[in-house]
Amino acid sequence: MWKNVVLGPQEWQEMDMRQYFEPTDYAHLYREKNSGIYYARMDSRQGGRKTVRRSLKTKELTEAIAKMAAFLQEMGADTPAIGNVSWYVAVDTYIARQKMRPNLKPLALQSILLFARHAKELVASDVPAISITPHMCRLWWAAKTKNNTPRTANGTLCAIRKIFSILIESGSVKEDPTSKLELMRVKPTDFFIPGKDDFARIVQEIRRAPVLRGHTGKKALESPAADMVEFLAYSGLRIEEARRLTWGDIGPNVVKVPAIKHAVKPRMLYINPALQGVIEGMKKLRGYYAATDSVLLLDNPRKALTNACTRLGLPHMRVHDLRHFFATTCIEQGVDIPTVAKWLGHQDGGALAMRVYGHLRDEHSKEQASKLKF
Repeated sequence: MWKNVVLGPQEWQEMDMRQYFEPTDYAHLYREKNSGIYYARMDSRQGGRKTVRRSLKTKELTEAIAKMAAFLQEMGADTPAIGNVSWYVAVDTYIARQKMRPNLKPLALQSILLFARHAKELVASDVPAISITPHMCRLWWAAKTKNNTPRTANGTLCAIRKIFSILIESGSVKEDPTSKLELMRVKPTDFFIPGKDDFARIVQEIRRAPVLRGHTGKKALESPAADMVEFLAYSGLRIEEARRLTWGDIGPNVVKVPAIKHAVKPRMLYINPALQGVIEGMKKLRGYYAATDSVLLLDNPRKALTNACTRLGLPHMRVHDLRHFFATTCIEQGVDIPTVAKWLGHQDGGALAMRVYGHLRDEHSKEQASKLKF
């Protein structure tokens, strides 16, 4: 718990803050000269006019900004406007605001920090944000698109636009100088979808791995990686959904799929015969299990899947491609795309599935048409 130090206005004047503290580009935020620790300070009118100073117990600016926002909220004040600040400070403000988002996942934070680091490179050295011109942004974008992948370039540009949105909101700048820049076109991701026979070979090769490593007896028959690969391929679940499954979620005919983020709601997945076979095999091999035990014993079968494809001479297959394998198999066997989308947990009625898998329906239709006889 932080400890507040309450001083009257006269006491603040007598102490002469300038002797011990230096102001920052943020209202209410000061830095102690000797220690480098940041402090928040504001006047409170509750119980008489008084000045409240609080140590934020950090030397990191972004952390201090986040803590100061909480302090001001507690004191009944608005979050601080960043004013006429430098570009680097504006980027740090953006980072601090992002860190305050509820339920921010670690991977999302990593992306935010990556793109923010690239955003600072908009200028060669720190300058006032108001001095950044459209011409400077065009030169930066030309170099960025030449030397970086579309994902990195586009992610950085989106971050910069969010930063300028904060600056516009605070009145520091009037317009976004990147507004005329066009995002790079992202090529569709190629993914390897094995046929039924190749997939069976992949699973068999993964199950052979314990023997290849020299295991004998019962241990040579155990392959949590193969179980997880088949489970993902026959259910179409996202890997994070599969990780969270417990045996209590597995019913006689359905799987209760948990929600993993705000855009993915809980749903019921009907168990098909292939998935049922995998589930029964895991139960038999596991023996005893509690309702709260995890269904799958691995976090990720990526290494086993990669090694199996390499030994078989097949193209690289990602774990997420198992979800594509499920969707492709469903569509090629005549399941309509809206139903497949529902099984996958999409909330758009099949629009995304149509964009990703629609061409498979056309190819399958062409193949079937060639078999017609009149």
